[in-house]
Amino acid sequence: MGSISVANLGIAQAVVASLGTVMIVGLGFLQRPSRASLMWSLAFILAMVSTWVTLAGEALALEGLRRLGLGLMLGAPALIWSGFRARRRVPALPWIAAVQAAVSAAVLIVLADPQAYSLGFRTLFLVAGVFAALTVVEIQRSPDRHERLVLPLMLVSSAFVVLGVFSLLAGLISSPGTSEDLALVRLLNSLGMLVYLVCVTVSLLFFTSVSSVGVQTARSWTQFAVAATDRLARARAAGETSWVLLSVQIDDPDEIRAAAGEASFSRIAERFDQAVVSSFPAEADIGREGRGRLVVLTARPGPVVREHMRALLHEVSIIDAAQQISVQLSASIGWAPADVVGYDFPTLLTAAQQASAEASARGGDRWQRIGA
Repeated sequence: MGSISVANLGIAQAVVASLGTVMIVGLGFLQRPSRASLMWSLAFILAMVSTWVTLAGEALALEGLRRLGLGLMLGAPALIWSGFRARRRVPALPWIAAVQAAVSAAVLIVLADPQAYSLGFRTLFLVAGVFAALTVVEIQRSPDRHERLVLPLMLVSSAFVVLGVFSLLAGLISSPGTSEDLALVRLLNSLGMLVYLVCVTVSLLFFTSVSSVGVQTARSWTQFAVAATDRLARARAAGETSWVLLSVQIDDPDEIRAAAGEASFSRIAERFDQAVVSSFPAEADIGREGRGRLVVLTARPGPVVREHMRALLHEVSIIDAAQQISVQLSASIGWAPADVVGYDFPTLLTAAQQASAEASARGGDRWQRIGA
């Protein structure tokens, strides 16, 4: 009965992986092609191929082929993590997934002793769980992390880590390598990967349906000014001291426009808007003052604001590499804390703009804080 259950779960896993591949590629990558959706499509293709290879090994009684499929499957979580890094526009590092899949497959094939194989598989499963944990970290950095459809991937990735830890601990404490132990490991692996594929499919279909800046976009200047004035008035009445206004601008926009051309500059400004929005939390108010000029109002402690600004300056440097323009692209940020300048929006805005201009005059690619 145990082998029948594992075989049935393997078939279900292969079917789910195949359907997930069709949906992620057809509804995700082909509809909204991007580096992120490409990585996620490759992850599902890897999962689909590896599950069918495992099934073939089971059906033909070829243990080496079955282990090859199991090892390749363990590279899929790293590809999903790479997709989220690509979505955040930082180096995706997909080669890590390729190395992990190849090493995992080689290790499982080489380990002939049942006890060594059991401990080896548990260890490799935990390593794959590390990338599931890193995926959770990447999701937490996403502006759409609070969306309900993100929850399945968050939960199953966390469960992946917990299962990997407990599986390895159980293998170290008990006597691994027995027939019952190997049957249990296969059952848990098949069941866990089946649930993992279902949850990942649901969440990744959501992520491929929205842009990398999530549901948040920069407001028109009129809408932003009204919202910012209201928020600052409420903050002053409540005695909140963590509110800051940031004026963010592309350095030397006229020089960049002359070097890149009007059409290219428009694309650069659009990507600049996306970089600003993706670098700050979803609850921040962001207004577009003009092309290449945005203003951010947020309530965060100083160290957290610095981390967001560092992320933004890095995002801008990637825009420069992607556009391949001869002029170095950078940004300047003016930082005006409400507890220093005051809660009047026009006054706070003027101070932030002056600080931004000063940062740009000092060479750009930096921020300037009022009262520093």
